[in-house]
Amino acid sequence: MHVAVIEAVQFQSDQQPSYDVRTIALSHGSRKIFETLDIWPLIDPQAVCPIRSIHVSDRGRPGLAHLNGADAGVDALGYVIENRAIGSALMTRIAAFDNIDMICPASVSDIRFDANAALLVCDTAEGERLLHGRLVVVADGGRSGLRESLGMRTRTDDYEQTAIVCNVTPGMDHQHCAYERFTESGPLALLPMNDQRCWCVWAAHPDDVEGLLALSDEDFLARLQKRFGDRLGRFSRVGERYTYPLARNRVDLHYRERAVLIGNAAHTVHPVAAQGFNLGLRDVAWLAETLHFAVAEGRDPGSLEVLQRYADQREQDNKRVTGFTHAMIKVFTSRMAPMIASRNLGLLLVDLVPELKSALLKRTMGVSGRQSRLARGLSE
Repeated sequence: MHVAVIEAVQFQSDQQPSYDVRTIALSHGSRKIFETLDIWPLIDPQAVCPIRSIHVSDRGRPGLAHLNGADAGVDALGYVIENRAIGSALMTRIAAFDNIDMICPASVSDIRFDANAALLVCDTAEGERLLHGRLVVVADGGRSGLRESLGMRTRTDDYEQTAIVCNVTPGMDHQHCAYERFTESGPLALLPMNDQRCWCVWAAHPDDVEGLLALSDEDFLARLQKRFGDRLGRFSRVGERYTYPLARNRVDLHYRERAVLIGNAAHTVHPVAAQGFNLGLRDVAWLAETLHFAVAEGRDPGSLEVLQRYADQREQDNKRVTGFTHAMIKVFTSRMAPMIASRNLGLLLVDLVPELKSALLKRTMGVSGRQSRLARGLSE
């Protein structure tokens, strides 16, 4: 099978690390997929920080839960990895395959279909290029232009929150612990990074964002300190701040003959549990498995039959994760007294009842439910 990868942005392999480096939270289950694909050994270990525990709390209230890798029999529940390191590893791995054609920088200006193939019109630095294929895999993100071109209907739940994302330096050693602190306006997460930094994701009301961005570094850290508390000491530094709106997007039917949506193009979730990238990677693993067996059986990889098989395999996991993250936001931002009492009791029960903690750990690690062959270490 020949594969053409169309990428809009040229990857900069010589990009140097900086304080403001952007990162991805990778689950334990996603690491297993990367290991099977021989990608994990190619990731610069200096760009990887393990998450050994997770501390979940409800600001100003008694409920809290503490999850440890040791409770699940693993060294790390997940990892915070610099984007540049993952990009470099992926590019190196792609270069090892003769049947993968990397077209970059390029964009798709038109897409057409007939009974046997899809036709893509690509704009490249060298001019227009036409590509024919039996299947188009659409993975161009939450604001997918190709999804719109294909007329695939999207349902959106606007959380009326905007994420402010930045790197910060706390006064105390984070000890590889990730913090999820729920507040009245939305969750605040601090994930461990190397050099004793933390990746901060602060969900704020859109009306407050402009003011928060306009603050000096000192005043912004003071606001962050008030919101998070002193568990990590006094914050001393903050990097560049950037924002994006938070919403849940779902496509009613994420495939048609000769085209399938994966990743954020198919489903966008709230970053509350750092599940977005990992959910998309499981899409990739299951699609690869489905296509592998379809081709081995002599089936058309772009047929409705094959794509329906893929959709059936992904339905439960997608619904579980999108529903779980949506419910967390609704429950933990509610100001109704019964809901506040219930969520705090729930956190305490998770901390005290091994069965509940085990179920939450599996979901956090991305290993609940049926696993793809790649996630089980099977490459063939």
